[in-house]
Amino acid sequence: MSELIRNQLYRPAVVLPMVALMQVMVSQDFNLGQVGWVFAARGAQAALQRSRELICAVHCHA
Repeated sequence: MSELIRNQLYRPAVVLPMVALMQVMVSQDFNLGQVGWVFAARGAQAALQRSRELICAVHCHA
């Protein structure tokens, strides 16, 4: 069991989101409502940026 935990903790895909969550929680004084809004806003920004990149890849370089 400890080997499984050790292997999972050294993966950036696991560690980086946990670190990002802790940073936001500390900055928002552990207010889960505000943390949820911050993550929703970040997700929306990321989705919008990705959509723009895809649209530009199709129309700008065609």
